[in-house]
Amino acid sequence: MGEMSVIVVGAGIIGSSAAYFLSKYDGLKVTFIDQFHPAGGPTGRSSAVTHAFYLDESLQQLAIRGREILVDELSQISGGHHYHYPVGMMWVCGEECREDWARAATQIRAKGSRIEELSAEQLKEKAPDFDVDGVALALWEPDFGYADAFGATNALANGARENGAALLQSTKVTGLIRDSDKVTGVQLSDGRKLLADAVLVAAGPWTKELLATIDQTLPIHIERHPMAVLDAKGEAKKIMPFSWCDDLSANYARPDGEGVVLCGTWAGGGTAVRREDPVHPRRIEDPENYQDSMDEEESIAILETFMKRAPAMVELGIRPGYIGLYDMSADDMPILGQIDGIAGLYVSAGSSGHGFKTGPAVGEALAQLIVEGSAPVIAPFSPSRFA
Repeated sequence: MGEMSVIVVGAGIIGSSAAYFLSKYDGLKVTFIDQFHPAGGPTGRSSAVTHAFYLDESLQQLAIRGREILVDELSQISGGHHYHYPVGMMWVCGEECREDWARAATQIRAKGSRIEELSAEQLKEKAPDFDVDGVALALWEPDFGYADAFGATNALANGARENGAALLQSTKVTGLIRDSDKVTGVQLSDGRKLLADAVLVAAGPWTKELLATIDQTLPIHIERHPMAVLDAKGEAKKIMPFSWCDDLSANYARPDGEGVVLCGTWAGGGTAVRREDPVHPRRIEDPENYQDSMDEEESIAILETFMKRAPAMVELGIRPGYIGLYDMSADDMPILGQIDGIAGLYVSAGSSGHGFKTGPAVGEALAQLIVEGSAPVIAPFSPSRFA
């Protein structure tokens, strides 16, 4: 192919993955830019839980491919280092969701990913200390679990650089440059202008303000999500032996090594049921100005949702928690692809909590779309659905 230049704005999991897969094409000049460093934004604060379970088949496919990249591709580019921890992923739901969840499990198995349907009694065998009251179906994904978000993202960024891509860290993009119906580059905070044939905006909660610089908008907003950190005193996997998501209690958790358990509340993203009122106090307007710290009351509120199901967690000490920012779309599904009417402008926005687990595959697909003009797996998430 002829000489082509691409700028990627953002070096989170999606931006770094896109830069890496773009850098594998011959004759392509790739520059990726981050105001911090790779995984310096929301990616670095992700719980990084991995799973294939979604009701949407395109998300299933992206999550399965995302794990493959985390396990196989990253091992190759990092000299055998591992960033994925397959402690397993356990889901539980009540009777109202049983049929839909079982159908999704069948779809996932057809895609080659292992997922087992368990009864409440079988769940009890895997987690004897858990209360299984109300559980109509459990889904067990033995090959998933969680990942090292910071390490995996930096491995992709390093792989991109080794392939010749340029990384600009501590460099803020303040705007996009538009010439009529085409984007031609980006404006930096130090006054420099960088020109390119294509620009991918993968800036998470900063995406909306960047699109506004060329009078473009998408139905996205930002949510503040607290993550409680519990001191497990070397017994994390005894208390929470796997990554966990409970549709009945609207919470999720995972061990982090043996030292701590991470836990948060879950709104049902990806299962077609939104568990919270769309207008709630976690919505914020400015990613530069919000409550970035987490008080003990927030941690206690999260912990209380586990009291019935996993009572041993209530006995754990509370460490300082942390805050992650989610860029949410109007339908809780990612917005991926080219912006209609603006040649050369591509976007990854509205990850809606799906970002890390699907991110490696999303980056790969966006690279394919930019260079080859088509990426069927992300076609259902095109920005044009909101036109």
